[in-house]
Amino acid sequence: MSVLDRIIASIAPFDCVGCGAEGRLLCHICSAKILVPDAVCFRCLKPMTDNQTCDDCAQATNLAALRQASTYSDAAKALVWRLKFTGARRAADEMALCLVAVNRPQRGVYIVPVPTATSRVRQRGYDQAALLAQAYAKRTGNTYLACLARLGHKQQRGANRSARLQQLGGQYRITNRRLLQGARVLLVDDVATTGATLQAAAETLHSAGVINIEAIVFARA
Repeated sequence: MSVLDRIIASIAPFDCVGCGAEGRLLCHICSAKILVPDAVCFRCLKPMTDNQTCDDCAQATNLAALRQASTYSDAAKALVWRLKFTGARRAADEMALCLVAVNRPQRGVYIVPVPTATSRVRQRGYDQAALLAQAYAKRTGNTYLACLARLGHKQQRGANRSARLQQLGGQYRITNRRLLQGARVLLVDDVATTGATLQAAAETLHSAGVINIEAIVFARA
């Protein structure tokens, strides 16, 4: 937590989004109540161990797994809302704790945020996915690497997976390409719906020489 965050917290402490208790955006009691979705293939929803992509769907994507820490409802939804729309950057730390509880990646795996639409970043003054990925990398001891840049400016909403993939085609470019040859990457985002955004990011990383790409999100809608 930054010095500024500590000063703000001491003057006006955060209330828990679940029960209203003072002190944290997500108290220990409400954190324990968050439901972790069943482990499934993100494309066909077939039950799969550790959220791995099933053999059939693996033929159509380079995303090997998509894990999620919660469903997009109740306290989890409220926490995302606070991060996105009220400037509560500390929410990223609470969300990162939930990610660690679901998955602690092996050392040597790069933690890579899926870049948010630039129009949203300008509006908020920060990229919430980057904040979440940074907090997660810090708690797991892995290297944070912002190696994806978004070419488009608009947010992708209200479409099924195939439509979103068409909208997202060619929307990412690679930075730090030299570091990605033979690398393993864990993509991080706040919320996933169809998984198309993560899938498009995975295709771009694969084209840069990344050999294993998985993803984790705080909530699955």
